[in-house]
Amino acid sequence: MSRPAPPPPAASMCHADPGQTRRRLVRSAPPSPSAIVFDELVRLLATSQARKQVLEDLRQRDEQYRAVFEASLDGLFVWDERLRVADVNPAGVALYGVRREDMVGQSYPDSMPADYVRARLDMVRDALAGRTTHVETTVLRPDGTTFEADLRVMPFVQRGRPHALTVVRDISERRARDRALRDSEEQYRAIFNASVDALVLRDADFAIVDVNATYEAMTGNTRAEVLGVDRVLANPPELSATIRAQHDKALAGATIRLETQLLHRDGHRYELELRGVPIQHRGQPHVLYIGRDITQAKAAGQALRDSEEQYRAIFNASADALVLRDTDYRAIEVNPAYTAASGYTREEVMAADHVLTQADAGARARHRRAHDVALATGRELRFEVTGTRKDGSTWQAEVRGTPMTYRGRPHVLYAVRDITERKAAEQRRAELERQLRQAQKMEAIGHLTGGLAHDFNNILTSVLGYVTMAQERAAANDDDAVLGRQLEQARLAAERARDHVAQLLAFSRPRSGDRRLLEPAQVARQALQLLRPNLPASIAVTLDAPGGHDAELPPVAADPVQLEQVLLNLCLNARDAIGEHGNLRLRIGHSAAAGHCASCSMALEGDGWVWFEVADDGRGMPQDVLDRMFDPFYTTKEVGRGSGMGLAMVHAIAHDHGGHVQVESEPGRGSTFRVMLPAAHQACGEPPAALAAAAAAAPPAPPLRARVLLVEDESIVSDYMQELLGSWGLEVVLEHDPLLAARRLAAHDEAFELLLTDQTMPGMTGLALARHAVQCRPGLPVLLYTGNAGAIRAEDLAGSGVAGLLRKPIDTAALRQLLRELLDAEAGAARPVVEQGVTAL
Repeated sequence: MSRPAPPPPAASMCHADPGQTRRRLVRSAPPSPSAIVFDELVRLLATSQARKQVLEDLRQRDEQYRAVFEASLDGLFVWDERLRVADVNPAGVALYGVRREDMVGQSYPDSMPADYVRARLDMVRDALAGRTTHVETTVLRPDGTTFEADLRVMPFVQRGRPHALTVVRDISERRARDRALRDSEEQYRAIFNASVDALVLRDADFAIVDVNATYEAMTGNTRAEVLGVDRVLANPPELSATIRAQHDKALAGATIRLETQLLHRDGHRYELELRGVPIQHRGQPHVLYIGRDITQAKAAGQALRDSEEQYRAIFNASADALVLRDTDYRAIEVNPAYTAASGYTREEVMAADHVLTQADAGARARHRRAHDVALATGRELRFEVTGTRKDGSTWQAEVRGTPMTYRGRPHVLYAVRDITERKAAEQRRAELERQLRQAQKMEAIGHLTGGLAHDFNNILTSVLGYVTMAQERAAANDDDAVLGRQLEQARLAAERARDHVAQLLAFSRPRSGDRRLLEPAQVARQALQLLRPNLPASIAVTLDAPGGHDAELPPVAADPVQLEQVLLNLCLNARDAIGEHGNLRLRIGHSAAAGHCASCSMALEGDGWVWFEVADDGRGMPQDVLDRMFDPFYTTKEVGRGSGMGLAMVHAIAHDHGGHVQVESEPGRGSTFRVMLPAAHQACGEPPAALAAAAAAAPPAPPLRARVLLVEDESIVSDYMQELLGSWGLEVVLEHDPLLAARRLAAHDEAFELLLTDQTMPGMTGLALARHAVQCRPGLPVLLYTGNAGAIRAEDLAGSGVAGLLRKPIDTAALRQLLRELLDAEAGAARPVVEQGVTAL
């Protein structure tokens, strides 16, 4: 089958008149079937080839788009109209860390915040509507992590439908670099402005690019005023050419320095050190000028020069001999005092290779080693040495070596002081200081004996109280007189123990005691009467008083018990020193004082002294015993015969009465002790000694009716006091803790007609409790008792509102009489008026 002829060219077909063609076909003969088929085949073939070409073009474009889409470094996300991800490239998968198949066809996960998802989908909606969004924001990944991103959402049409393309670029590193750059610039600006030096940055044309705050403060020019200025502003005008020339050198790479002046706009001038440092600023050569105020430094330099001149003047004027030695131990400088003290000239000292004033070679070697140690450690040297002058004479010297730096090198400055006279004075004082140390030792036992006396007084209070109560009961019941006598003897023994406690207190702390005017001879006779039974008949005892008449001696103000104790202790010591046979003499006199006190080393002066002298012809005492005889518990007697407290008590009582003790003794020649007391010229108040006797002789007293608050921490005393007061008809409220008693007084929940309290208690003293009672309950009578009444001043009692003071062991008769007076006065709404507001018993 032959191929039909091809159709006419397309151009002919395109340009022919359609009507003519149609007419021509109609007029011509009808085509054959084969021709019709052939034409249709040709038309179909042409259409197929065109479609293939179009499809090929589309395929190539799609491959090109896919290649660009897949190769993009930015994350690309295609969103369809359902707000679902239609496609995502590998970069997008990597940015979000989610597999492609888990994103395609999906929107944002439900785990993400709703606000975040809503904002992102709004951008997609805007793109589907034809609007583009471009922001820099923080992108949240499904796993909760974030990154900084440049986000673009753009509209486009795919296959005839609107879509949105989201382009995500990770800009975290760029943001970090930007922040680092900003931080760096801020840091530079902070450092630039914080510099204590004035900073000026000039460019190659000498124009000011920047200045710091210090420049503004030092010149008075603001930054805005000077930026861009290309001339010298804050330096003397005559230096402009010099500074411009130096600027060119700095641009060439040299660091420049000059000293000039800084001119403040108010006319004030600073001494200035100006340095120029070449730097690169934004890729261009600049010079940074650093201006430092050296006004103070220059002043300090001048002050240093002045100080060196002053040092030289002081060095030469020093009364101490001064020599400066270097590391080789050679003298490099000496002052006139050194040459005068040593006898050597300055040239001789500086030329010598050793210490000319030290003749002992061994000492020179030791001092040289110490010199090296001082240089190495910086430790000061201090020693004493015997110096030898050029003429051979010697002197005692105190040397102090001080390491120091002189002209940049280590040296030692030796100061030599002549202490010859001081040494002699120290030797003269040695004996007095030794005696003073002995006196100071005697304070050590005071605290111990005070505590012992306090406890012993509490015991005696209970013993004496119960004995007195037993006596009263025996008398009231007409008991056997023998029992009464026995109780009386027990009471006398307890009172004697009370007197011994008073002696302990006299040693433990200063106290006034029951002092009154005493006739010295009468006291001596009473002491000898007590002493006689304790002396063997082979010891002769004599009393020597001036003229034998008491009136020829002035009285002394003393506690009779304590003064008797002093004489007894001295006489018993004399008895022990004599042995079986010998003489003991007690002398009394009135004269001026001379010499020193043996126990305190004080120099004695004045002529108003009454003295009691106890002398024996016993074995005497060596010097070592004399040094320690007043030490507490020191004794030379065999074990069991002495406590070592006898002379310690003598010292304490004598000094408490304003007196002193003198001692003379030599081994084999006996000893003489002289107790010196000041003569009395005024009468001393005497306590009502007959109060207890009068109370004992009085008829039975009527019962007392009152509610009393008793404050006593010792149960041995409180039990007795509670029973005693209760037997007198009083209602007793006992409180062991003074702090609790203070709270009861402050509460006002209970009524009390009287407060009776001990002085020494833990937590609060009786005086403090009395002051508290006066504040809380004005008008409440307060009675205070203590074992050491002498330590309490009358003004302390008056200031605390105390109406009466009793000593332990308590005299029950005196206590009852005082209670009666206070309660009667309280009932009459009037307090008893006594001297200084205190009734002392």
